[in-house]
Amino acid sequence: MSEKGASQTSLSSPVDVALDLKSEAKLRRKLDFLILPIVSLSYTLLFLDRNNIGNARTAGLEKDLGLHTFDFNIGNCLFYLGYVLFEVPCGLMVKRFGFWLVPASVLAFGIITLSMAFITDRAGFFVTRMLLGLAESFSMPGISYLLTRYYRRRELTSRLGCFMVVAAAASGAFGGLLAAGLLRLGKIGTRSSWQNIFLVEGIITIGLALLSFPVFPTDITKTRMLNEEEKQLAIARIYADQPDIKEDKESINRKLIKRGVFNITTVTCGWLFLVGNCSVQGLGIFLPSILQVNYPGASPVRIQILVIPIYVTAGVIALLVTIGCIKTGRHFPFLLFAGACTITGYSIWLATDSSSAKARYAACFLNMTGGFSTGPVVLGWAASNASPDTLRAMVGAVVTGIGSIGSIAAVWAYVQTDAITGYHSGNAFNLSMSASLIVVVLGLAAYQWLENKKRDRGLRDYRLERGIDQLGSLHPSFRYVY
Repeated sequence: MSEKGASQTSLSSPVDVALDLKSEAKLRRKLDFLILPIVSLSYTLLFLDRNNIGNARTAGLEKDLGLHTFDFNIGNCLFYLGYVLFEVPCGLMVKRFGFWLVPASVLAFGIITLSMAFITDRAGFFVTRMLLGLAESFSMPGISYLLTRYYRRRELTSRLGCFMVVAAAASGAFGGLLAAGLLRLGKIGTRSSWQNIFLVEGIITIGLALLSFPVFPTDITKTRMLNEEEKQLAIARIYADQPDIKEDKESINRKLIKRGVFNITTVTCGWLFLVGNCSVQGLGIFLPSILQVNYPGASPVRIQILVIPIYVTAGVIALLVTIGCIKTGRHFPFLLFAGACTITGYSIWLATDSSSAKARYAACFLNMTGGFSTGPVVLGWAASNASPDTLRAMVGAVVTGIGSIGSIAAVWAYVQTDAITGYHSGNAFNLSMSASLIVVVLGLAAYQWLENKKRDRGLRDYRLERGIDQLGSLHPSFRYVY
């Protein structure tokens, strides 16, 4: 069913639509069926193409390209640098021009991944990694903003978790399995095994990206996925969730952009996402290398096989965590659980040596579980407390943009010269970051709890003089979900 050329429904007067639990549940199931599979597939492809670099490394990429000691880290640093620099403007472009930019970014990502099969030197490696970061800058802010246009605040975390966790786990498991198969085949013609990884995954991404264009969701006011009655109900749900808004999409202005970037919840969640990225992105790229240190005699194929259960287990637990968020209506307890997992995992690595291979392998499960659980819960926490629409469009970009700084740090946490120590410095760094997560989570939850109490007592009613339609999350009737 094509989403192009859909008629537009105004979001100016949906308040007459009656809301009842049965109708909402039916609509929610339909939205889940129509939206979550396509956004999960899109992000899976992006995650697959992002992390295949770790698999390619174990297959000889560094040697064939003549990379020096830190060149692999520099290339991955350039990827996240492109991501950080362009994510906020790309998020605003999605709000301005539409959600078609998301499948377009997946297509661009696939083309660039395919081109990596033909690079021959370090310059090509650096350029393609930078371009990959730019191409992906539309994806996370675009998808998270899309979900805020269809789902209530308390429904967001589990939906964000669905596409983020499923994508990360599926891409990690499938990527490892595919890499293992291609490594067994060895060279195909003149192409090395690592080149075949980029070639095959690039072709898969391009093909599926092209197929996703006609079915990728448009905005709620233009969609043809829903009939007119369902569309009005969907719009009414958004209004009921944020009763102070007067219009659907207010125009973008500097005041709202400034508030979207510089507010306590967004900046704090950005730090928490940064902490999570230090773990999950570091493992996403370097897990094969870490396991190679843990099992020095293992073949590249066995290393790829060992990666798979880590991703699957972490994905299942993280998905249960996001479901727990929606069942309880809380975010901070589950982030404390994630922090406890990573603190335990990195402590095991630091407290053991190379003779404790099984304990260190088990620690990888804990580290990945904590990292996987952090991302969707943090993003859901931020998105659930963002209003009006411009802030909802920006929150995914700002939080993940700040978080990508953690990805840059993760690139340098695991350097080749530290492999002989079992990556002691990288594990110590992640342990300290995980400890900071516990403190910051408790601080943000306490702030939002106190702020809600102040609004209950009418201590924020003076803000009504500023204009109701622009207050959003500052409105006295708005309550933080923590």
